[in-house]
Amino acid sequence: MEVTFDSGSWWAYVLVFLAAAIPVIEVLVVVPAGILAGLAPVPVLLLALAGNLSTVVLVILAGDRMAAWWRARRATRSGGERTVTERPRMVRARHLAQRWGVPGLGLLAPLTTGSHLASVAALATGAGQRRVLAWMTIGLVLWSVVVAVATTLGVGVFG
Repeated sequence: MEVTFDSGSWWAYVLVFLAAAIPVIEVLVVVPAGILAGLAPVPVLLLALAGNLSTVVLVILAGDRMAAWWRARRATRSGGERTVTERPRMVRARHLAQRWGVPGLGLLAPLTTGSHLASVAALATGAGQRRVLAWMTIGLVLWSVVVAVATTLGVGVFG
């Protein structure tokens, strides 16, 4: 059995969904990569959004436990200083959540910290699951469309 991954293969679209579902990889990477690989922009956009949102929803549904863990972790830190184990992306997410609130975090997350970490940070501030999901969705849709249009126009101009 031979499996091919050319741009006309349905496997390529499955890979777009799976790649976007990986928490470290955001739609801002997957959408241009899929379009530049020769896949149709609209299916790439929709599958990347679906993949990324599927794992964001899982993070948000598990949010109560994650937020409790986050609050307990913050409570055990001494003097509010960053511990060695706290990662820079999480520090950025927490800072954005405190400064801009859930709407700002949802709109900035795809560009800065990633939607998964931003969801945890938003939940840790006490925001409700529906509100976090709504703003993460808005941010992901907005930036996915912007990147898809920019990539498609760029390919049209330079390709």
